[in-house]
Amino acid sequence: MPGLIFTAGEELPPVQVLARVLGAAVKTDPDTAALAARRCWGLLGAGLDDAAAAVLEEQCAVFAVPVIKLADAPPPLPVPVPVKKVVIENGAAVFSCEAGPVSCSPDDLSVLAAAPIKEEFFRTVTASEGPSAGAKAMRLGIMAVTGLPIGLGKSREVKKDVKSSELSFYMDVVLNGGRARLRLASDDLDFSGLKEKKTYSSQVNFRVLCGELAAFAPQAFKNAGLRAMLAGRPLLLLGYDSLADLEKETLRLTLARAHTK
Repeated sequence: MPGLIFTAGEELPPVQVLARVLGAAVKTDPDTAALAARRCWGLLGAGLDDAAAAVLEEQCAVFAVPVIKLADAPPPLPVPVPVKKVVIENGAAVFSCEAGPVSCSPDDLSVLAAAPIKEEFFRTVTASEGPSAGAKAMRLGIMAVTGLPIGLGKSREVKKDVKSSELSFYMDVVLNGGRARLRLASDDLDFSGLKEKKTYSSQVNFRVLCGELAAFAPQAFKNAGLRAMLAGRPLLLLGYDSLADLEKETLRLTLARAHTK
C-alpha cells in the first residue's frame, strides 16, 4: 500500500514521544528511533504494508498521538515560486513574483512555515605564503657562516578553498488547496513593504514580516520555526539542517490542514 500515516493537527507531538512510537512500532534501538523522530517531521510511515501500518497506528494510539492515514500517496508540494516583495494593506497580502503579483485574502493562506537554514559553501581566496620557519632558519645559518646576503626567500601566492557558512531564513506560504507555494528568502527580499518597521537587518526584517503574515492569516497552520520566531525563542536548536527539513514539515502541515474541519 503506497499510503501515508502522519500526525494530525497543527503542532507536532514532542520528539521524545514520536521516538517512543517509532521505536515500539519498528522495534529499533532508542538512538535510531530518536534520530528517525527528529528527521521525519511528523511523516511517520510511507509505503507500509497493512500489517506494518496497523502496528504503527496501534502504537500511536498507545502514546496518544493523533494521526491521519491516507490510502494513497499524496501529491508532492508545488514547486516553490520565489517572492521578491510582500505588501500587506487593505485586507490583502500581495506577493510580488516574477510572473506577476499574487493577491491573497487571509483565507487564501493555508500554511505558513519558516525556518533558519545554515548554508555552507566554499570560496577561493588568494594568499601570500612565505618560506617556512625551517627554511628561514637554514638561510640565516648560511648567511652567518658565509657572510653572503642570500636573503630569507621569496613569498608566493597560493589559492585556497575556504569553507564558510551563512544563516539564512526561509518561509513557505502554501495557498489553500495546495494550488501554489510561495517562497520568501531573507537574502533576496525587498522589505520596503514594511514601511516604517523596516530596519537595516534583513534577518530582523524577515522576522517582522513573518509576524505580520501570521497576524494577517491567524487561521493558517504555522510550523515550529515560525512559532519559535513569534515567541522569541532560540532558533538554532530547532533541527532544520537543510531546506529538505522545511519541505517535509510543510508537506505534513499542508496535509494536516487539508484534513482539518
